[in-house]
Amino acid sequence: MLIIAYVPGVEKEQNFVPVKKLKKIKEMRIFNRKESFLYYPPMPFYIDLRQRLPRRNIDKLKVLNVGVGVGNSGLAVQLPYFNFERLDLIDVHKPYLDSAITRTWAAKKVNFILADIRNFDASIYDLVLMFDVLEHLPKKDSLKVMEKIKCKQVIFGPLEKEFRENKFGAESQDHLSLWTEEDFKSRGYKTEVLKNFHKENGKEWDAIWALKN
Repeated sequence: MLIIAYVPGVEKEQNFVPVKKLKKIKEMRIFNRKESFLYYPPMPFYIDLRQRLPRRNIDKLKVLNVGVGVGNSGLAVQLPYFNFERLDLIDVHKPYLDSAITRTWAAKKVNFILADIRNFDASIYDLVLMFDVLEHLPKKDSLKVMEKIKCKQVIFGPLEKEFRENKFGAESQDHLSLWTEEDFKSRGYKTEVLKNFHKENGKEWDAIWALKN
């Protein structure tokens, strides 16, 4: 299996280097070997997935990541480092999946699936990740998705007061719903709000972590 490493000092677009090219490293597995943390991409504490995901038996988890997206967000760039038992990545926009296939993933088994979470069976998973996804669906649809998922959920998304312009081109990137912390707390999620996390064109708005077991 080809694992990837972060090499400090290398330009952003070249950050991910095959471990087999690093002479002194034989193998890296997130959470399994201390040296793996030396090569994990530097992340602020508040968006470091190692603080949000289960710490035990991570290599036995079947994980669904909803909405692959463009793959360059602070959260998306961390996923290739986790050696899950199985990682399924779904998206409604095929070019995003095609891009994800070209990356190197530490999970034992990785599947790239063209699918809409609204019509997708998530019953087999231990963990479902939804990063910047719910706001791209009508709210009633997102609430149904949240309700049907019975396993552990880790959600991250914006708390906007108005809809933002879609600058990505893909229709799936349209913002179709607005969210508040109470939307999650009232449904049993543990929440953490990141104040003024997003800044764009002189405007600021919060983001939220919402976790449910």
